[in-house]
Amino acid sequence: MRSAKPQLVVIGAGAAGDAAVASARASGYDGSVVLVGADRHRAYERPYLSKEYLRDEVPIDRVFLHEPDAYAQMDVTWLGGRRAVGASREAGSVHLDDGSSLHFDQLVLATGGSPRWLPGVPRAANVFTLRTLDDSTALRQAVAESRRLLVIGAGFIGAEVAAAARMMQKEVLLVEIAAVPLGRALGEEMGEVYAAIHRRHGVDLRTRTSVSRWLTRGDRIEAVELAGGAREEVDAVLLAVGIDPELDLARDLGLPLGSGGVLVDAALEAAPGIRCAGDIAAHFHPTFRRHLRVEHWQVARKQGQSIGPALVGPARPYAELPWFWSDQYDVKLEYLGHAPSFDRTVWRGDREGGTFSVFYLEDGLIEAVLAVNDRRTIRWSRSLIPRRRPVDPATLADTATDLRELARSEA
Repeated sequence: MRSAKPQLVVIGAGAAGDAAVASARASGYDGSVVLVGADRHRAYERPYLSKEYLRDEVPIDRVFLHEPDAYAQMDVTWLGGRRAVGASREAGSVHLDDGSSLHFDQLVLATGGSPRWLPGVPRAANVFTLRTLDDSTALRQAVAESRRLLVIGAGFIGAEVAAAARMMQKEVLLVEIAAVPLGRALGEEMGEVYAAIHRRHGVDLRTRTSVSRWLTRGDRIEAVELAGGAREEVDAVLLAVGIDPELDLARDLGLPLGSGGVLVDAALEAAPGIRCAGDIAAHFHPTFRRHLRVEHWQVARKQGQSIGPALVGPARPYAELPWFWSDQYDVKLEYLGHAPSFDRTVWRGDREGGTFSVFYLEDGLIEAVLAVNDRRTIRWSRSLIPRRRPVDPATLADTATDLRELARSEA
């Protein structure tokens, strides 16, 4: 028999799912709340995994978002180490891997994604991906015991791990098939800046190349052969080539798919009573007037926090600008906005001195801002980007321009 109380079921207990149940309770939702997570650990701060925790600079207790009894105090039933394997919109139910089912009146999918495994890569004992706390713990031990780490993929995770390993005094071979690190997200010119940063810190960065052959001994990789024929000895390998969003439940529920995820409206709703947040959500952003899917922890957290109020009152558009950061060596990168394409970049500040920002423009509109050791420009751009009016590039580039005043003048 179903409970007389309505029930909220949240699938995925990472940044978005954890924030969703906490915001539901904080907003006054008085029904039953069930949080299902495939991870055996309670929610933790994933950005630590490729940086401070990997370098053994913070204890595991600091990585967790809550004390062990936090869900009980919120009257949330947490089913950790459990996976949802099916769902039915008509029946209003989710099926778990132990054969049980959960009824839902409201459902939140925050299922995240799984790290990609490249074709042809052996499932060897010293080959790792990095997504979970257990992944980071295993990689931390492997790096500590290694002399030379091979990182495949110079996106944010690969670049951060490469930096962390160098800070641990390890040799790092970083292999990237593209022309520059981070080029897809930040553009080729900014990618060249990061290539120089990593090489200056001793990373053996090889671009426009890939591994053509994996050489094993027993259950371990002992060397690789690169596309150009070079043989490289390695002690451990990290595959950092992106994630695949977990969309099986969304397909079971017949939710609309697009932009690599689940198409949700401005309030994160995919269908009546079903919302999505985090890596799987292709969110119709009211500022950009297009669907955005952003794979960053802070975005997932903020989206989850916005769900609670919609469960007890009128749904409001989620209008937070996407924002994320990346720490590599002494370089702090922050990125605000969303620029999957752009036709112009405008540089502002001291590029040679390492304190500068880059504006990404499309048809004269600011789509995103990247700041390197320049937090003020990010802060001021939070008002500038939403204006959605063309801005003079020369004005942006001029460090004498007060961006706060510029935002007001564009209002």
